[in-house]
Amino acid sequence: MNYRSYLLWLPLLMLFAACGGPPADNPLLEEARTGYESAEQDNEVVQFAPVALKEAEEELEMGYQLWEARADKVHIEHHAYIAKQKTAIARETARLNAAQNEIERAESERQQVLIDVRQLDAERAEERARRAMEEARRERESAEQARREAEELARRVNELEARQTERGLVLTLGDVLFDFDKATLRSGGVRTVRDLADFLDNYPERNVLIEGHTDSIGSETYNLGLSERRADEVQEELIKQGISANRIRTRGLGETHPVAGNATEAGRQQNRRVEVIISDEEGNIAER
Repeated sequence: MNYRSYLLWLPLLMLFAACGGPPADNPLLEEARTGYESAEQDNEVVQFAPVALKEAEEELEMGYQLWEARADKVHIEHHAYIAKQKTAIARETARLNAAQNEIERAESERQQVLIDVRQLDAERAEERARRAMEEARRERESAEQARREAEELARRVNELEARQTERGLVLTLGDVLFDFDKATLRSGGVRTVRDLADFLDNYPERNVLIEGHTDSIGSETYNLGLSERRADEVQEELIKQGISANRIRTRGLGETHPVAGNATEAGRQQNRRVEVIISDEEGNIAER
């Protein structure tokens, strides 16, 4: 469901939510709210990045509207994650603009130093102005680089169609990306894994844990083996794309962690999946 469709269905969803009691807490949404409120109390952010802060507020508001409407958790957490990134961008934008303001102040100071050069040592006065300009320039470049990295990460996550969870970023390869009852990736699955490899190539500090899952049809032993083979297949494709095996862990979980009921074909299809958990910037992945 796209963003416009959510706006059309939101009043009806909120009516259903009102009849079902309050929705369960969403830790990721709360984390995004806490980050936004902290930025909102930062005078530097309010002064130097009001537009970026407003964009973060809008994403957060949409996340809460979907949460109150008991919408799909994936879409709620998508808006929560984008709100977090927008808040980070607002902070870095504020740093950048504050640094630019400092450069202008330093330039004014330099001009005053040049006026005083008649009475002071010319070389010492110019050096003091130069250091002030250089320090402000480095601060501006650092803030600009951090902002670019935050924007790029948000863009790449959207391209991967990964979702933010308590364990980190998770990319799901559904059953339709594998041959039926086999561990062989279809062409669509290979393309998705190649996109993941490109992402990992650009973010070498991040590692992955690949977990295979199945439905409950068949024996536990068979399902465990199939889930392991599918996880290994994704690992092999990543290695083919140049990703070091040291950055990849795999495990099969069989039928033990369903995301839907196994009573219907639709539920079983959701359970037949491979999940790729992408680590944080330190290479860490939270355990189940």
